Amino acid sequence: MALLAAQAFASSTTAGYTVQTSATSGPVSSGADSIVSQPIDTSLRPVENKKIVTGIVVVVAFADVAAYLGYQISHDGTNWSPSSTISTDVATGTTLNVTGTYVHQWDLTDVYAPYIRLVFNQAENAVTVDTSGTMKFFFAYK
Repeated sequence: MALLAAQAFASSTTAGYTVQTSATSGPVSSGADSIVSQPIDTSLRPVENKKIVTGIVVVVAFADVAAYLGYQISHDGTNWSPSSTISTDVATGTTLNVTGTYVHQWDLTDVYAPYIRLVFNQAENAVTVDTSGTMKFFFAYK
């Protein structure tokens, strides 16, 4: 099981919210690999102790499976906690073999850490998502 890091986040503003969207990931080398976002520095992006919008954009379809979306926290941006769950089925009622945007509420109430990152198909819950799919992470906050 390998980790593929998504590219850095780009920032935009929509309806008074700051929206951070990563560049498109590469495909995973093994169907059960995970994709992680770049570390989110909470001193620059104030997401601690909030409920915010998050999700993924499937750019090239994955396999017809229900995959996990979660997050990890870190004290230094290098060493990461076990994942916490955002959704056990990121595509919520559909499947990842359809391109599109999948939106979730990310509850960071009482979560405080210098760094946070998103995790797709996290190791403890990994399913075989196929090796052709690519995606972007996003999150939005005020």
